[in-house]
Amino acid sequence: MSFSLLNACVWDDDAHAFVARDLHMADGRIVARPDRRARTIDLNGAMVLPGLINAHDHLAMNHFPRTSFRPIYPNAHVWGEDVNVRLDTEPYKSLRAAPLVDKVFIGALKNLLSGVTSVVHHDAPHKPLFARDFPVRVLPRYGWAHSLHFMSREAVIGSYQDTPPDALWFIHLAEGTDELAQNEYARLKEWGCVSVNTVLIHGVGLTDADIADAAPRVRALVVCPSTNRYLLGAEPPIEKWQAAGGTLLYGSDSRLTAEGDLLTELQSDAAQKGEARLAPTILAAQMALTARTLGLAQVGQLAHGAWADVVIINGMTRSQVRLVMRGGHPWIGDADIMTPFGPKTVIAHVDGVEKRLDAGLARRIQACSLQEKGLEVDIRYIRRWFFGR
Repeated sequence: MSFSLLNACVWDDDAHAFVARDLHMADGRIVARPDRRARTIDLNGAMVLPGLINAHDHLAMNHFPRTSFRPIYPNAHVWGEDVNVRLDTEPYKSLRAAPLVDKVFIGALKNLLSGVTSVVHHDAPHKPLFARDFPVRVLPRYGWAHSLHFMSREAVIGSYQDTPPDALWFIHLAEGTDELAQNEYARLKEWGCVSVNTVLIHGVGLTDADIADAAPRVRALVVCPSTNRYLLGAEPPIEKWQAAGGTLLYGSDSRLTAEGDLLTELQSDAAQKGEARLAPTILAAQMALTARTLGLAQVGQLAHGAWADVVIINGMTRSQVRLVMRGGHPWIGDADIMTPFGPKTVIAHVDGVEKRLDAGLARRIQACSLQEKGLEVDIRYIRRWFFGR
């Protein structure tokens, strides 16, 4: 359908500010002029941002509980070994047996509920991630290696060399505070895997010399602050990295180690800097930077021709997300915003706050063998829409 969002306050990346204007969309994209078929919705001055972009997640691992077996780890490799020896114990054994399509759906749902419409998945490019009805967009072309510990030298180098020069290559690196973590960047560089298409993830153990060399050389460093504090009791070197001219992106990681979702990570980082709440301008600018860095030309902005991925947020928790649209379709939001769009919706509660959820998405949630914690869908409305009772 076509929509015109009237009396909006829309993020303008060129102006680096929110601008009072109407926002028009047709056939899933932002357009300069209203379509004659467009349904109009008055937003009464609400701030409209482009859909958020999560630069690091493991979409098939968000159904696991947050897991640690020691107060603090020297590096994530030790944590990984602790987890691996318990994979055939509960609850991990049963959760691992869940269908892949349900695992990645829960990962996508976690992101969608927090206003994220595009995700960088760190794992194999599973076929369900690219289905037309998958709730979020997933970076389509990428290379990846898990880490220097859980992959051989040959496998890491092979993965890097197999990645096309115009695609990004992602790797967990220096995820620790010990000497092992501090030596990883030098090893990666020695192996010939450091270039403009390299994206480092975590980087807590990067030394000052590493940062001076890597910041202007690699594409970006992606940080996941709550994971680092939980496992390592340490923070990534954000200020040093940016001072050296490096590009910094944010990811949520999976719930196996992270506190929540991308909003949690961004707000957590803001709190560490003494900010009570991340300013909407900073959030929008960060998303635009993320899109440019990842080469995603049609997201991270609300200009003519971009995908109509839209989010309205009234705070930095997912219960304060007032609207999420992907490709011009409203998926979830507050009743006063969702109702004028006219889609079939059902009542749902996100962390105790009432929302309206697209009926088709609600049906998929009910059919999923896994549950999203904090989300409750009123099954009576699903029966009404699909079964007439």
